[in-house]
Amino acid sequence: MRSIVAEEEGPDPFSFPLSRYRALSEPQRLDLVRRAGVIVRDRVDEELRARGAAWIVLLGDRIVAESKEIGTHPTAEEVLAMGEGDDLVPFIFEAALVEEIPSSSRLALLHRGDAYPTIPVAIEGELVEADLDTGSHGTFLDSRWQSFEASTWFEGRHMGQVFHWTPGRARFELSAGGARVARDVPARFVHDCNASPFVRINASRMALIGRDFLRAFGLRLRLSTPELTTAIDAGE
Repeated sequence: MRSIVAEEEGPDPFSFPLSRYRALSEPQRLDLVRRAGVIVRDRVDEELRARGAAWIVLLGDRIVAESKEIGTHPTAEEVLAMGEGDDLVPFIFEAALVEEIPSSSRLALLHRGDAYPTIPVAIEGELVEADLDTGSHGTFLDSRWQSFEASTWFEGRHMGQVFHWTPGRARFELSAGGARVARDVPARFVHDCNASPFVRINASRMALIGRDFLRAFGLRLRLSTPELTTAIDAGE
């Protein structure tokens, strides 16, 4: 039923000209991406399962790109370029990105006395206690830290709920082994983060640090449940 309603809400996303899409406003692009996700959700889920893929790109009714490699994805412009020959809008869809189950070992204070581990970092110069989830291969940030105007948004799902994101990079700085270390790290910027599934566990969440971030900095972390603290012992 949702698919039928989405199809009737506007023009077919999978026959929509890329040349026309590039001229749309951001809200118009986001609406097209949202409806595309609703229309093909069952097929996308089956394709991801059958291919064992981390992500696929759908152009019209064809899969034109895919990867089994977790943690990598093309840029927004690289995805759009895949549709230039046919003048159609390509859509990228990812498999579930985060395996997140609340437990009492986590160190950011939540409801019911639970806690969640955090890492103190500066994101684009702003000090933040970012949530740490080793079940996530990627790092997700509130779009407030985007240093660019998003050209397009892609659909993702977390905890059974749809959200929209765009790829980019952000400047992170932290203290490790007595020194301040900075890196530019790939990140997924989340559209309207406060209304996304990322705040269902922690209502104040603005950043979720994944395994890619830990690898980028080569971190050693020490979690202490009695003190409810996370200590960064050393970097690279």
